[in-house]
Amino acid sequence: MQPVGLFFRKSFVGVVNFVELPTAMKKQKYPVEADNEKHLYEFFSEGPMGKIRKVILYEKIGGNFFNLGFGDWNEELQQADDSSRSNNGDRDKVLATVAFTALDFTNQFPSARIVAQGSTSARTRLYQMGIADNLLEINRNFEIYGLFEGEWDPFKKGRNYEAFLIRRK
Repeated sequence: MQPVGLFFRKSFVGVVNFVELPTAMKKQKYPVEADNEKHLYEFFSEGPMGKIRKVILYEKIGGNFFNLGFGDWNEELQQADDSSRSNNGDRDKVLATVAFTALDFTNQFPSARIVAQGSTSARTRLYQMGIADNLLEINRNFEIYGLFEGEWDPFKKGRNYEAFLIRRK
């Protein structure tokens, strides 16, 4: 994700209610706020490193394709930082929260195709492990593909992917 300077200019409409999405992953999630267009979400991670503001941006990249950008808010630069490492001990809760926003986003934009890739190969691998650990739940709502050697293949555990593509069933 390239740094996006518009994060601080969006106004939020309030907390997205988890009850609105009964099929969301059952793992613990953080309360999330969304902007009016449902393209920008924010929440706060809480743990040993304190309260850390996280931002998620669904940015249109062409047609029905959207890039999922995610990172810690850098107050000094007034933008998201997708290379920061929070080490707040809540990785699974953070990933479940990001997954929840994908459900909310695709409720608003059901034909959207969401592309996600980590800022490093290690971070992409982290996302892959989160997908693999929750594949049964993810498959209830989404079709998920992995980019492998230039081709989008249905996601399979144990294969290392370069990026991921999800779409609502």
